[in-house]
Amino acid sequence: MSKDITSLREEIDQLDEQLWEIIARRADLARQIGQCKRQHGQQIVQPDRWQQVMQHCQAIAQAHGQSETVVSEVMEAIHKESVRVQS
Repeated sequence: MSKDITSLREEIDQLDEQLWEIIARRADLARQIGQCKRQHGQQIVQPDRWQQVMQHCQAIAQAHGQSETVVSEVMEAIHKESVRVQS
């Protein structure tokens, strides 16, 4: 039996809430990483690490049938926010 549009939207709403909770947890970790970087005199933006993150996320997304373009756009936005909270 297929679900009706209301129940499907409710599931999306629940997933959106979980998604933002995860993004908030990620931002908190980014703040902590920023503190560590400052304590050790490291630059906030580390291109090699960013490349690793992108490759990892693209592989995960590809395994789930997601577009590489969408993954890049989403991760660029997340990375921009991570840099902001680390600064």
